[in-house]
Amino acid sequence: MSYKALTSLVTAVAALVAGLAANAQDTPWPDRNRIGLSYRMGFNVSVNFQSLGSAPLANNPSVTGRSYDNGFVGTDDTGNAGGLTSYWGYQNAGQVTDGDEFLLLRGSDPGVLGSNLEDSPFHGFELSYARELLRYRHVRLGIEAAFNAASFSVDHETTPAAGVLVMDAFPLGYSPPEAPFTGTPNAGPFTPLLGTTPVGLPVTVASRYEAFLSGIHLGPYVDVPLGKWVQFTVSGGVALTRVDAEYAYTETCVAPDGTIATGGAQASDTSWELGGYVGLTGWLRLQDHVSLFTGVQYRASGSFTLTAGDRQAELDLGSSVYWTVGLGLSF
Repeated sequence: MSYKALTSLVTAVAALVAGLAANAQDTPWPDRNRIGLSYRMGFNVSVNFQSLGSAPLANNPSVTGRSYDNGFVGTDDTGNAGGLTSYWGYQNAGQVTDGDEFLLLRGSDPGVLGSNLEDSPFHGFELSYARELLRYRHVRLGIEAAFNAASFSVDHETTPAAGVLVMDAFPLGYSPPEAPFTGTPNAGPFTPLLGTTPVGLPVTVASRYEAFLSGIHLGPYVDVPLGKWVQFTVSGGVALTRVDAEYAYTETCVAPDGTIATGGAQASDTSWELGGYVGLTGWLRLQDHVSLFTGVQYRASGSFTLTAGDRQAELDLGSSVYWTVGLGLSF
């Protein structure tokens, strides 16, 4: 939901308050300060996982029609006679399978690895303070501030299409020169050779995203008492959310000789996201200064992007909804 839609929602809620106020009785509810502590359940926060596409090595030739980010397979001066080439290279020892049977080369293109993944509901708490500033007929006007916190996490596993992620196994059959290695385009005696016909391997990508969401909101409120024991509160204003996030992924494939190869990356970062909120809360008086309350709050904020290797996770806070239930103390 956009900020324009949020404004329309606030206007509609205000009209509802006006209708309630017109029919409300003039009841005491004398206290002007209120503290609330509540359990908070969140919905409609999601994360999107994407591949950004790997950056190929400089001057990276390939006989397979694609570039790789950890090596290359080119054409030597024999034209790769016999299906072998001396013009190849790789970056690290982990690319050679057990028994030196195959060389694994990896490449990726931009694409979606998981979208609109939610952890609903997720859980947290909120501590609030409200101060009444003005009474007008049957309504009370004031300002409120609150601190809230919640944990959010998503686990996702997928096998991307070959166009998004490729792992090619090239026949090797001997212990290659120590990595990093770059071969020569000039074939000759005792030149290390590599087979040029790869076997494409399916790759499983396991992604995990964890975020601790904390923040504050500040804005005006309107109380509408509906008798001695019940009242409603409409509020809205500015919301500021701090995102402490960590994103990690692991890629796993099984080579033709049974070797299990893994790779991955991780990253963490912090961001502040500015937005707005509107809420509706109902109160039930239990004693003179103690009330039970429950409410719904809608928040519109930005999104936060975190990059690890050639993968990206985007946390969408654009239209989150929260339900609260707790106790209030007035004085």
